[in-house]
Formats: sequence, C-alpha cells, structure tokens
Amino acid sequence: MTASISPEGVRRVVGGLVALALIVIVLVVAGPREVWGMLRRSDLAWVLAAAAAAGGALVLRGLRLVLLLPPGRLRPVPATLVAAAAQAAALFVPARAGELALPFLLRRAAAWEVAPGVGTLLITRSLDLAALGLWAGIAVVAILGPFHPLAAVAAVCLVVPPLLLPVALGGADRLALRCLAPRGQRGRRWARRVRRVRRSVDALRRQPLRLAGAVAASIAMWALLWALAWFLLVAMGYRWPAWHVVAGSAVASLTNLLPVNLVGNLGPLEAGWTSAFIALGIPPEVAAATGLASHLWALLFAAVYGAAAWAVLAAKAPSRERES
Repeated sequence: MTASISPEGVRRVVGGLVALALIVIVLVVAGPREVWGMLRRSDLAWVLAAAAAAGGALVLRGLRLVLLLPPGRLRPVPATLVAAAAQAAALFVPARAGELALPFLLRRAAAWEVAPGVGTLLITRSLDLAALGLWAGIAVVAILGPFHPLAAVAAVCLVVPPLLLPVALGGADRLALRCLAPRGQRGRRWARRVRRVRRSVDALRRQPLRLAGAVAASIAMWALLWALAWFLLVAMGYRWPAWHVVAGSAVASLTNLLPVNLVGNLGPLEAGWTSAFIALGIPPEVAAATGLASHLWALLFAAVYGAAAWAVLAAKAPSRERES
C-alpha cells in the first residue's frame, strides 16, 4: 500500500521544483564563476555597512513588535531578538513553514498567546506589503515621472490589500462561527482561535498612535533594506542609481510572494531581480550574478543574526517563568 500525498504536499513539492528550476536558470545566465568572483572581490568595508543595515532593519522590526503588542508587554532588546530569530526561521525553514515561528517566539518572550500572535504576524506582513507598495510607487515616480500610471498601479495594488485585513478577518470570524462552531468541541475551539486573532487586530485599530508608529517603523525598515542592497552592489563594484536599486529590489521582493520556495527564497528572488534590472538596462549576466551574490550575502547576515538571537532566547527562561 502506498501512502497518498496530500494536496498541500504536492503544492510544496511543485513549488520547490519551480524554485530549483529558477535558480538553475539564473546560474546558467550568470555563470557560477562570475557569482563566486563577485563574492570574493566584495569590498569588506561596504559588506560591513550592508551588515549594519541588515542589523538596523532587525532593530526596526523589533520596534514594530513593541508597538504592535500592548504597552509594556515586550521590551526593545528582546523584541529585536524575536525579530531576528523569526526572520531566520522564515528564510531557512523550507516551504515558508518558518513564518509561523513568530507567534511561538512571542509566547516565549512576551507571554503573548499564539492566537493573538497570529494576528500580530498578519499585521506585520500587511505592513510590510503596504510599505513595499509605497516605496515601489515612489521609485516608479523617480524613474518614470510623477504622472506615469505604473506608479499609481504599484501603490494601489500593494497598499489597498493590507487595508482590507480587518474586513477579511471579520469574514473569517463569521465563517468559523457558522461552519466550525457547530462541529463539536474541536470546532468551537478553532472558532474561538479565529475570533481571538480578529480581536487582536481590532484592538490595535483602537490605538492609532501605536499603529502609526508601527507604520513608520515599517517604512524606515524597508529604507534600510534598500540601503543593504545598494551597499552590496557597491561592494561588488556597481554604483547603480539609488532609485533603480529600489525599483529592482522591490520587484525581487514581490516575487517572494509567489507560492514557490525551497530554502532562503532562493530562485524567485533572483528571477525577479534579474528580470527587473534587465528591464532597467543592465546586461542579463550582470543582473543575474549580482542578484544571486547579493542574496547570498543577505542570507549570511540573516543566518548570523538569527543564530545569535536563537541562542540568547534559548538561554532565557520563558516569560511566564520569569514572572512567577
């Protein structure tokens, strides 16, 4: 008897194969020797500047968590550790399963239950998407002019969906109440979890100042990520216009939303980066090589920061134990 593979398992296998095919195509275009050469000749000072930008982005991710949780629930230093560990898990656990690390890390570090933690995760991802849309629109304006329709399309398509998060959660709450709650104790438990996720998002809407601070932190965080990309390009000997780097990096970030992933977002990000910079006039082999080399540096930073954060968090007792 052969075990059947679930539809989710099939989706993950297909997504992994697509990601693998994309990374192979990028390697063929770039040439492995050229990628290795870019890594070897990277200027150390600029690489360290990029590492500092990556660390600064994690600090802002942590500050955003402080603002998204109730006042006094999470301090800035533990929040930064949680952000670094969650980011590493999201990158290195296959098929995006590591995204779910954040709610459990918040439970350990801040005694924040998992269901509200899922709400926090949804808010952070919504803010990421909205800030990305804002920067993409600004980059299009800077490159193509203020009246180019692509700027409005980029901003609207990326900023509007996050604003619909409360509406979507309200619909999910009503659906869970109608479809899950009547199905016994287990169904009622899941319906309560969905309601707690919704309430955690609704509670933040009643704190506009903290929400505004989280939005500002998200915008600043993306600015540091664009700086990270520019620093790495300079380290490899390429001083491209800053707004071109923002636009190309934004497209690369958007391709990470595709449901194809193996490990570390390898494949989709390089494909998006390469396509964007070819459209901006960069030779294909240079676009492909810089995309893969930059991504490998960024993964190294994430691994170092994430491993350090996991070690510190593991050495501390869970929040509830410290409070008792």
